[in-house]
Amino acid sequence: MSVLRMFDRALTGLTTALLVITFSVMLGLAATQVVLRALFHTGILWGDVAARHLVLWVGFFGAFLATQGDKHFHIDILTRFLSPRARLWFAGFSDFFAAVICAFLVRASWTFVSVGMDPDAILFLHIPQAWAAMIVPAGFGLITVQFLLRTVESIRLAFRGSGRNA
Repeated sequence: MSVLRMFDRALTGLTTALLVITFSVMLGLAATQVVLRALFHTGILWGDVAARHLVLWVGFFGAFLATQGDKHFHIDILTRFLSPRARLWFAGFSDFFAAVICAFLVRASWTFVSVGMDPDAILFLHIPQAWAAMIVPAGFGLITVQFLLRTVESIRLAFRGSGRNA
C-alpha cells in the first residue's frame, strides 16, 4: 500500500507545484494587464484570453487537491447513521461511483477536444486551442485517479476495520 501512498504524494506534489505556477502566471498576467491599461492605455493583446484559460487550469488543479484532501462536495447525511466500518464501505462505493462518473467526463471531454475543436485554431503565441483545452480531460483524469486511490484506501481500511486516517 505504500506504493499507492507514494504515488499519491508525488501526484499531489506535482499538482500543487503546477497550481502555484499556473496561479502565479495568471495573477501576474492580470496585474500586468491592469497596470498597462491604467498607466499606458494599452494591454497585452492575448492577455485576457490567456487569463481565462488559466482560470480553468487553476480550477482543475484545485479540484484535484480538494478531492485529495476530502474537501470536495459530498452529501454525508446518510453516513452519520452508519457504523465506522459501514462508513468505510459506503465511502469506497461512493468514491468508486465518483471515479466512474469522472471517467465518463474524461471520455466526453476528450471527444470534445479531439473531434469538436478546430485542429488548426490558434489561441495566442502559436499555442493551439486544443492544447489549452486539454486541461479538461486531464483534470477529470486526475480527479478520477484520486477517487480510485480513495476507493482502494477505503476498502482496504474497511477490511482491516479501522478508520480512514489509521
